[in-house]
Amino acid sequence: MTKTDGNENKKESVATENKTSKYHLSTNDNPGNIITQVQLKGENYDEWARAMRTALRAKKKFAFINGSVKQPPDDSSEQEDWWTVNSMLVSWILNTIEPTLRSTITHMEIAKELWDDIKERFSVGNGPRIQQLKSELAECK
Repeated sequence: MTKTDGNENKKESVATENKTSKYHLSTNDNPGNIITQVQLKGENYDEWARAMRTALRAKKKFAFINGSVKQPPDDSSEQEDWWTVNSMLVSWILNTIEPTLRSTITHMEIAKELWDDIKERFSVGNGPRIQQLKSELAECK
């Protein structure tokens, strides 16, 4: 039986806590990673967004994109960690966009804003179907 001191237990606890932290990045995570093989080309936004959501959820980072994890105040101890993860996410998003298309996308430093801008720009609504439904609703009595 081995004897451990309180410091070793404390180190194990901190290591476990860090891995479950929303700010945890593994040693394999780097800004050059391409987290999905689906590349945004414009017309394939839905496929790209689905692949990105899956990849970001697998990395436990989708909460930064959907707004669940908000930017902490400037004086917060989490501010630097938030910027680190946010910057990684911006890199990952940009890495999955076709180079010619990437040059047309406004550079944004906040991953959620970048995600929302790409969605607004490339997500296609079904205009004719919406108009048809509005017409049918107008005819209802």
